Amino acid sequence: MKIKQGTLVYIDFEPSKGSEIRKRRPAIVLSRDEYNLSSNLIIVCPITSTDKKRPYFIAINNKSLKPKSKVNTKQVYSLDYTQNGGKNIEIIGRITNKELMNIAQHFMLNFNFRLFN
Repeated sequence: MKIKQGTLVYIDFEPSKGSEIRKRRPAIVLSRDEYNLSSNLIIVCPITSTDKKRPYFIAINNKSLKPKSKVNTKQVYSLDYTQNGGKNIEIIGRITNKELMNIAQHFMLNFNFRLFN
């Protein structure tokens, strides 16, 4: 299976502990294609349909998702997408490059990297 950046997938997030996201749910693949192909891993942010309002929840509209879905850019996971990983991954769609860039910008707010002096 080839999974590309910007792909919407369903993933089993169990087992989880503490504040980690739970259950089978959609997620967006943020990792670049080269990373995915060379490592059998994907980096994802889960998608929720909660009514809660948080600055790190980014609205996303896609026919493959429930209405009012939001990407949780605060929870980031690197997961084995192969059958051996046991996450039961199913590709359900794709998002636009504009949506991907918006999500990526919010995702980067998790970090405080000094890129320039």
